[in-house]
Amino acid sequence: MSRDKNIDDILLDFEEEASISRDDTTTTSKLKSTTNIYQELITAMINERMSPEILPYEKHLMDTVLTQISNQEQYLLDSHEYGDMNSEAGVVSSDFKLQLMIIETDIERLNYLVRLYLRTRLSKIGQFTIFYINETSAEDEDSKGRLLSVEEMQYMHKYFKLLTSLYNNCFLKKLPHSLTLLDDTSGGQSMIVAPDLDQPVFIKSNSKTPIFLDIGEGDNLELNKDGIYVVRYRLVRKYIELGDIVLI
Repeated sequence: MSRDKNIDDILLDFEEEASISRDDTTTTSKLKSTTNIYQELITAMINERMSPEILPYEKHLMDTVLTQISNQEQYLLDSHEYGDMNSEAGVVSSDFKLQLMIIETDIERLNYLVRLYLRTRLSKIGQFTIFYINETSAEDEDSKGRLLSVEEMQYMHKYFKLLTSLYNNCFLKKLPHSLTLLDDTSGGQSMIVAPDLDQPVFIKSNSKTPIFLDIGEGDNLELNKDGIYVVRYRLVRKYIELGDIVLI
C-alpha cells in the first residue's frame, strides 16, 4: 500500500477483493461503492431526523448497507485469522494492520448512521403510534414503497399493546366505556396525535430545473439548484420522496 493512498482507496480495494470472491455476479454488479452508500445513508438519516413525519422506509438502501457491513465484518474475520497465522513469520506489515483499522472504523461509521436512522423512526412511532397504525392498516408485507419495515410494524403493534395495557390498568378502567377510546374523534376533538405537516423546515434543492412552490395568495416560490430555503414541510413533501429536495 503506497503512502499516498487515502481511506476511500483502501475501502475501494476491499470492495474489489470482496467482489472477486463473490460468486453471484448479479449481486456484484449491483454493489455500490462505500462512498456512495455513506452519502446516501447520511441523506436518508438527515431527511428522517428533520422531517416531522416518518418517511417511507429505505429498504433497498438499508439492505445494501447491511450487506456491506456483513461483507466487511467477514473480511476482517478472515484477515485477522491470516494475521494470527503469519504474525510470527513477519509476513504481516504495519500497512496491513492499518488497512484493517480503517475498515473497522468504516464499519463503526455505518453502524452509527444505521442506528441513528432507525432510532429516529422508532421515536416517531412512539410519538404517533395510533396515527401510524391507521396509516399502515392497509399495507401488507409484500407491498412496495412501504412506510414501515416489517420489524417496525411488529414493534409498533407490540408497543401499542403495552401502552393500552398500561393505560387500562392505571386509569381507563375507572372511566365510562365511551371515554376509554384512544382513537376517539368525536366532539370535534381528535384523540389521535398526528405529525405537524405545516412545520417549517430547512431545505436544499437538488433539481437541475427550477421548482415552483405555491405558497398561497397567488404567490410562487422558485427553488433553484443548490439553493437553501425555509418552507412549510407540506409544500415540499413530494419532492423529498423524489429526491429533488433534501432536508438540512
